[in-house]
Amino acid sequence: MVNEHQIDVEVLFVTDREEYSESLSVTFGSTIGEILAKSHVTATAQCYLNSESLSVGVWGKRMKLDARVAHGDRIEIYRDLIADPKELRRSGRLVSKRC
Repeated sequence: MVNEHQIDVEVLFVTDREEYSESLSVTFGSTIGEILAKSHVTATAQCYLNSESLSVGVWGKRMKLDARVAHGDRIEIYRDLIADPKELRRSGRLVSKRC
């Protein structure tokens, strides 16, 4: 529930086989970095990632760790691409599922 001091956000990390998600209530004005420090999903993501620094975004848009979030935002922890989707499409190994 939203009040003037708390907002609800979600932290998400996806591997090729699993999805890790956590809903948190945080103080209004919290930064992405502060929220990630509280999230269990962050620890899981760091087990999969080779780097100490995280690449993150909100709703698909890359953001810095000092960015503030709004109620209902989904913080996404990104991992490196295994293959370039553009190259896969060119080689015929990736087929779009759009109608």
